[in-house]
Amino acid sequence: MNKLCVLFLFLTISIYSQECKTETLKSTVQNEYKSLPVEGAKYVSINGCKYIIGLGVTSSPSKNLSMLNRIASVKARRSVVLLLGNPKVTTQSFLTTEQVITDNSSSYIERFVDEIKEEASSFVQGMETLDAFYSNDGKTYVYVLFKKI
Repeated sequence: MNKLCVLFLFLTISIYSQECKTETLKSTVQNEYKSLPVEGAKYVSINGCKYIIGLGVTSSPSKNLSMLNRIASVKARRSVVLLLGNPKVTTQSFLTTEQVITDNSSSYIERFVDEIKEEASSFVQGMETLDAFYSNDGKTYVYVLFKKI
């Protein structure tokens, strides 16, 4: 009887000690990607908990957080779709250059547009936002999606 109680106590302690906490995942992701942000998706296992994470990065000069979140979240979703092997993503990049001549001076304007269209599966649409942060140099915005699997 004592052995059964000890076994039950041991199992209870081990189950509670392996509780999945998103804060642990969040700090792990920040430690790994804050100094060198890289776009992509991967499987992560922490304390017996398994996750899939997707990272989207953008270095847009815009300070509008809504725009940065949208761009980086689409890139993060695209990375997860590619990892899962069901890519229905199309990307087009456009670069336009203009020369403006006024009186005795001329100036050049360059515009870069990256157009991404996606048809994401319901798995990707159901992913939650884990975190969004700027890299250590403050130039790159990182958006992280996750789902426990």
